[in-house]
Amino acid sequence: MYAQLGEGARKVFSWSVWALRSLPIWGIALLVVSVAYKLEHLDHQFNVGGMNQWKWYVNYGAAMLASFWTIFLGVRARALSLAILDLALSFLMFSDLIYFRYFKDFISVPVLLQAGQVGELQASIWSLTERGDWFLFADIPVAAALVVWVFWRHSSAKKNGSRIARIQVRGPKTWWRKFVPATLVFVVGWALIYYPVEEQKNGWARGLFVGNWWNVPIYNVTGLLGFHGYDAFRYAKEHWFGDSLPQEQIDEARSWFDARKKLQKQMESEPLFGEYKGKNVLVVQAEAFQQFVIGQSIGGEEITPNLNKLIGESIYFPNFYHQTAQGRTSDADFGTSCSMHPMPTGSVFIRFAGNEFDCAPAILKDQGYDATVHHAYDGSFWNRNNMYHNMDYDQFYTVKDYDIDEPVGWSLGDRSFFRQTVEQLKERSNNPFYAMTISLSSHHPFKLPYSDQELKVGDLQGKILGDYVQAAHYVDSAVGELIANLKEANLWENTILLIYGDHDNSVYDWEQYETLLGHPISDIDKDRIIRKVPFLIHLPGDEHASVIDKAVGQMDTTPTIMHLLGISTDPYRLMGVSMLSQANKSVVFRNGGFTDGSVYYVPSSDGIIENGTCYALAEDGSGEKTVSSACVTGAESAKMDLSVSDRVIEHDLIPVLRKEEQ
Repeated sequence: MYAQLGEGARKVFSWSVWALRSLPIWGIALLVVSVAYKLEHLDHQFNVGGMNQWKWYVNYGAAMLASFWTIFLGVRARALSLAILDLALSFLMFSDLIYFRYFKDFISVPVLLQAGQVGELQASIWSLTERGDWFLFADIPVAAALVVWVFWRHSSAKKNGSRIARIQVRGPKTWWRKFVPATLVFVVGWALIYYPVEEQKNGWARGLFVGNWWNVPIYNVTGLLGFHGYDAFRYAKEHWFGDSLPQEQIDEARSWFDARKKLQKQMESEPLFGEYKGKNVLVVQAEAFQQFVIGQSIGGEEITPNLNKLIGESIYFPNFYHQTAQGRTSDADFGTSCSMHPMPTGSVFIRFAGNEFDCAPAILKDQGYDATVHHAYDGSFWNRNNMYHNMDYDQFYTVKDYDIDEPVGWSLGDRSFFRQTVEQLKERSNNPFYAMTISLSSHHPFKLPYSDQELKVGDLQGKILGDYVQAAHYVDSAVGELIANLKEANLWENTILLIYGDHDNSVYDWEQYETLLGHPISDIDKDRIIRKVPFLIHLPGDEHASVIDKAVGQMDTTPTIMHLLGISTDPYRLMGVSMLSQANKSVVFRNGGFTDGSVYYVPSSDGIIENGTCYALAEDGSGEKTVSSACVTGAESAKMDLSVSDRVIEHDLIPVLRKEEQ
């Protein structure tokens, strides 16, 4: 009896060992460990956030989901597929590393679909490659050797009397030997991704996958393979699986633009149209620079002495509003350059960089202009590399094109930034030019080096608004030096200079504002302080200096430039109207609020128009609450403006409308 039990135990043990060795997961296990080790190596190379425990789990899970399907293949096909998959993932990681070294970003689907965007990278790929990068392919010879061994072993088994066939007859059914482990690998892989990502989404990454504002923080949640999976999902959702737009909505959008073109065309018969044809255009987008510091003093000193003087020599718009949303600086850039509204969530630069728009650089290039954009920061931030390529700039100067000889805040101080930018324009020697410059020194949290803090801010010392005032004063001094640099380069008298703020400063402590401004802040002023940014146009010879009180916004900038240069808006789909025209329209905010200069509407949180607050504006700029019916028509019109803009962007309608007009 004991002998029989012993024999049975040996058979069970032998079958168990055979079953474990036969389960088709060992190749996957090797692949997962190898890929995870490479991803850990890459994380140190990227240096954008430590390999936290969550990212480790997600990396393991992503590798498992990428390979679980091979279990359903035969022995030889599985070995070959895993080797090919290992090679493909290694090449993907290598490509990401090279791309990141140049653009400080990860390869995305729009990049793959627009190969021309990485042309400069391809030309210098060997200079970007380091000897240690070939570590990513170190396991490929081992994988190839294992494939050869599996093929040899399988062939040898057939020659030796088909031993494998006898084992399969003696063993359990084939279906569960594949289905069960494949299901197990898939479920574990899915769990290793889902639960860590959900944990982070409910913590520090809350709202990250709604805004999609930068790929780097997404990578820090998902890991590299997870990022590529999410990027593919994001692209498919936005470009392939979205609902098709009914023809009636396309017709409605076309009718909207036809009506807007009638307003835009009015400028062609008004003063200043074409008066500055062929002049250079220099645009300065000042980070978080707001209107309330203009003309304001603190501690007996002007906060913006250079801008105050320049305003007296320029056309100034004291009722200019930013129209940004979650995209912040990129929204300001988009609205200013392409004359359309931003999206309610995320950034157009990130979500729809591959779509077609009618933007200032392309419009002016058609007129023979050299178009450049200058920003002393990573070109990948806000997906600028891709968006600026699509906007048809001739060159994008990024942080790698600047000498960081005056570090301030996030990057290069504005004084040095403007000086080096003028040098870049002078070196190009291309006239006329259109140049967009994006400053950074007044970025939140506004911490300047002590040596640059020139004002005595009194009770605001050590408070964020006091720091902001110091930063605004520094930017003002940089503008003064910019003017001097332009004069020294013999560009001042042949250049139209536009300066505006991109968005608010994110400071909402109203007691600090009352300390600075010296009076209580009303509800309407709270909203307007946040939305108002300065805007001025300096024309050669200080010509036409004046103050224009009409309500205008960032979307009106490109039509205004076209007004001065004598370029018709007829061929283009723009939502703004020249600020210099007598044509009137409302300035619409992304939340559905608006102002037309006579009323100011603040929507309610429930979205019901009648529940919003309507203010009647007096000539002195003050506002008093009035009946909501006074704003209903304007609010409905604002809602339509936003709807048309959203459908045009989401469904890439500009080429459709352009084709229908031909």
